[in-house]
Amino acid sequence: MSVDEMSAQTPIGVDGGLVSGVEWPSANVPGANVRAYLGLPYAAAPVGALRWRPPQPVVPWNGVRAADTLPPQAMQPGRSTESVYFEFAGVQPMSEDCLYLNVWTPAGSADARLPVMVWFHGGGFQQGSGANPVFVNGDLPAQGVVLVTFNYRLGPFGCMAHPAFSAEAAADGASGSGNYGLRDMEAVLRWVQRNIAAFGGDPDQVTIFGQSAGAAGVINMMASPRTEGLYARAIAQSFGVTGMESLADAERSGAVFADSIGASTAEALRALPAQALLDSYLARPERWMPIADGDFIARPVREIFAAGEQVAVPLLTGWNAHEGSTFGFSRDLASFEDKLAKRFGDRLAQAQQLYPAANDAEAKAASLSLVGDELFASGVHAAVRSHTRKAPSWLYYFDHLQPFKPGQRYRESGDAEPGQALGVFHSSEYAYVFGTTGVLTRDWGADDARVTQLMQHIWLHFARTGNPNGEGVPQWPTFDERSTSMLRLSVTPALIDVPRLAQLELVG
Repeated sequence: MSVDEMSAQTPIGVDGGLVSGVEWPSANVPGANVRAYLGLPYAAAPVGALRWRPPQPVVPWNGVRAADTLPPQAMQPGRSTESVYFEFAGVQPMSEDCLYLNVWTPAGSADARLPVMVWFHGGGFQQGSGANPVFVNGDLPAQGVVLVTFNYRLGPFGCMAHPAFSAEAAADGASGSGNYGLRDMEAVLRWVQRNIAAFGGDPDQVTIFGQSAGAAGVINMMASPRTEGLYARAIAQSFGVTGMESLADAERSGAVFADSIGASTAEALRALPAQALLDSYLARPERWMPIADGDFIARPVREIFAAGEQVAVPLLTGWNAHEGSTFGFSRDLASFEDKLAKRFGDRLAQAQQLYPAANDAEAKAASLSLVGDELFASGVHAAVRSHTRKAPSWLYYFDHLQPFKPGQRYRESGDAEPGQALGVFHSSEYAYVFGTTGVLTRDWGADDARVTQLMQHIWLHFARTGNPNGEGVPQWPTFDERSTSMLRLSVTPALIDVPRLAQLELVG
């Protein structure tokens, strides 16, 4: 079928039936013929009896389904309008019926066999959406790849374990509970394998990529043998390997929560309205995350990577220069010193040397550095050190400031501060990877255009070849523990030694 013959209205067969799409503008790539297919179900609605169950097959429909509207995001807490991330996400409808994906394709025919990039959104497994403006309004597809974004279950809907749910799984011949959001991710990858060729994508050339919790999802896919063969390469932005709660501990936590809200059985829990369940969950201090359930994830991901048992695909990974700047920090010297003492114990003297602070201002700065090292950079560094023994791996350091306008101020975990004070903050690479600088209100300039070109070239070249090297990129060797080098991504990219290596080794 020629380009002229294939249009957004041409019906395409997918799981469940036929769909039609919409033409999608690509302002930065004139003449691009991108079509979008929005809100495609990849599993049955996880409501009622299907709440806290693995994703089930799509319910078929009759006729041609108009895939022309972005789907609602999963159930989640709201986002403060004072946060720098509010503009990233926009305002979206929300529903427990959330297992949908979106496909953007520039393919002129189903025979195009274009590389496929499947995006895992972040948000701490508590928030986020595959329909965020900063993901969907860019120009990656216009440059010759099929882009897939999706939603998955979050918070209590995606991560709650409970003895009753585990008993149901055992009755179905499976084991464990929790990790429903991870199982949603697997379901998306299986959907892609079955259906993406109809959109001109190559199921043998799938790159999974994600950031923060999305990167954790990518790493978790790599740690699960169930996903082997569903993708050819992986990109993990700002998250790596970590320890995990056990199934037994997660079941106890789930049971305590259920008892506290007077719904101790599976039937009573499923009878709760979705918003009431979410509100009760948000009233508790802890937040549930993926666990080592003994089934999807056999044991903590850090142990799986250290043992070399992860899926052996090329890996591109890295972190941003100021990962901790939008997270909680110690507000004074006394609280920071107390935190160091509790965190490092007999290694306190070493910690004080690596995170020095003599007053409240220095304590805040050191605390933010510790948060970034502890939550993000150290796990990435540990992941690449393990994975480079198994498959080619490349490590980057994103170091380009977004050009905030004068007067732009944001409140993350303290007083409102100028945007510039956030530095190269967690998630700030989004607009450059997706080509969506126009979505965010900044004083964008020529340097930002150059960084966008660099980032997209690397991400796209990796998706096409499994190697990020190419024209315009300094020769970038695979990561080697002996050389400890990584590529600094900025207006003037260059190989550098791993920054703060002693700190990463301390907290890792």
